[in-house]
Amino acid sequence: MVVRSALISLLIVMAVASSIEGSSILISVPFGTKSHKNMYVPLVRELVTRGHNITVITNYMTADFRDLDNVREIVLEQLSLNMSHYPNVFDSLLSSSWNWGNWGLTSQLLRTQSEYPPKVTNVLYDNPKVQQMLANDKFDLVVVSQVLIMSSAPLAWHFKAPLVVFSPNTLFPGMATILGDEEHTSYVPFVFSPYTDKMNLWQRIVNTVASNVILLFQQWYEGSIIPSIVKEKGMPCFNEIDEIIRNVTVVLTNSHPSFTYPRSLPPQVIEVGGIHCRSPKPLPKNLEDFVSGDEGFLLFSIGSLQNMEDMPEHLLQSFIRVFSRLPLRIIWQWKGKIRADLPANVLAIPWLPQQDLLGHPGCRAFITHGGLNSLQEAIYHGVPMLGIPFGIDQFLNLRRAVNDGYALQLQWKELNENTLNTSILQLLFNESYSNAAARLSGLMRDQMETPLERAVFWTEYVIRHNGSVDHMRLGSRELAPYQRSLIDVYLILILIWILPLAFVLLCLRNCSCSSKNKVTTKDVKNKKE
Repeated sequence: MVVRSALISLLIVMAVASSIEGSSILISVPFGTKSHKNMYVPLVRELVTRGHNITVITNYMTADFRDLDNVREIVLEQLSLNMSHYPNVFDSLLSSSWNWGNWGLTSQLLRTQSEYPPKVTNVLYDNPKVQQMLANDKFDLVVVSQVLIMSSAPLAWHFKAPLVVFSPNTLFPGMATILGDEEHTSYVPFVFSPYTDKMNLWQRIVNTVASNVILLFQQWYEGSIIPSIVKEKGMPCFNEIDEIIRNVTVVLTNSHPSFTYPRSLPPQVIEVGGIHCRSPKPLPKNLEDFVSGDEGFLLFSIGSLQNMEDMPEHLLQSFIRVFSRLPLRIIWQWKGKIRADLPANVLAIPWLPQQDLLGHPGCRAFITHGGLNSLQEAIYHGVPMLGIPFGIDQFLNLRRAVNDGYALQLQWKELNENTLNTSILQLLFNESYSNAAARLSGLMRDQMETPLERAVFWTEYVIRHNGSVDHMRLGSRELAPYQRSLIDVYLILILIWILPLAFVLLCLRNCSCSSKNKVTTKDVKNKKE
């Protein structure tokens, strides 16, 4: 009997496994920086090893899939980003008098935000390969980025497939509300802000206003532009797009309490932050030869967008002079023409295996712009950081890192030879920073399963159940905002308390008036007598 039950269980497991093996999955990421691929590339590779067929729409060609047979890439090269889209970032950073994150890249991103929704949507649906895919292919699941979600969400409607959303950061403004939760601006800092989860009154006001302004802009602008374009392409109108997004099955977020501020999350939100983090691979021989030695090395990389030729000369000279005096090697990621006046202990290269270098036992510190993926890799490998942010979410990321004790932060307009040298020496020789980094590394790694295993499970979960996740949806999704916040309940309770009080006060007033009238009448009679 036991053997029979075991065989039946095995057959059921095999049947379920075979039902999802070989599923066709579409992943649409038509817009974003190169760092966004760090979230979906590991997921794609793992899904492929499990027998799935993947189609990826992206704005960057990647070498990550060249060894995989059942991955198809549709590259929208017109949507690739570089610093030509954000000119004079250093001018903005060095001249900004407003210190809310020093604005910088954030301001330029917001200025150009209006051009992207129509451009991305048109390029996406006008692409011949996408049109061919729409006409001929079928998919069991559609995964889209939370960035410009309204452009890609109609793909789920077209293919009649469940929708999974992944966020390259934490939940963006609006998504929590869609899932039936609140935005919690009282303790959840806006993604572009430098605040913590403990804000004073003024910070909570600014945080709430900023979050809602961005949310209203997205709803008004994207909600009016994208649906009209999509409708011209034969896809759904606004109400249908809105309903598609409301019916999202699962949201995978690039967050975890070890490096992003904790918050309440609906059951449909799955945190998979650090999904790309892994054990280091052996370094290429030229790098291993350079970093080998007892003194160790420092890694300097400020992201995939910044070109060193755009950095003002006085800043470059500060780095060069400080690096020349350090008693260790420096590996410098250098985009652009490499200078001939770099010190002998500096190796400048256009591309570097960042995670393998951070995981090398000789890596003693990391100078970074504070991008979330770089920060995750540094935490995972326990490397203390000096953050010099440009904008967007980098101020928020580094503020948390500084508070946790494993990072220091400089602003570009306060960077000089003295401040840079002092900060680096403090990181290298004050053990509190390396100890804090090791502690955070332990917290990040101590999970029941890896973020990648968690992401794969929930992706296949949606396929197994054909998008049926009603048991996970909050009932508050169906409530109006005033009902969700209990405003109607509080009003009723206030009325219940006020009406009797008003009645009592009115009675007391009438009694008082009656007493006064009696006294007045009595006085009149006495005078007449």
